[in-house]
Amino acid sequence: MNRKYLVDTLTHEYLCVALKKGLDWVPSNESILPGFMSTRTPVTEDDSVLLAGEFNDNVFFEKWIRNGTNVLFRY
Repeated sequence: MNRKYLVDTLTHEYLCVALKKGLDWVPSNESILPGFMSTRTPVTEDDSVLLAGEFNDNVFFEKWIRNGTNVLFRY
C-alpha cells in the first residue's frame, strides 16, 4: 500500500497524512496534523526540515523505521 508521509529530517518524527485506496487518496491523521505542523518550519521556507513524499510501505519502512528513526509513528 502506498502512503503519503511528512518527515521531519531534524527530529526524525513522521506522520502518515494519506492512504491510497484503489485510485483515490484518503486523508488520515487530520486531528494530529495541525499540532505536528505548528512545531515545524513551513515546507516553503529555505531552512525547512520537512520532507513530503509518497512511499510504498516497504520502501518507507526500510528507509526510516528500520534505521531507528521512528520517534513518532501514526497510521
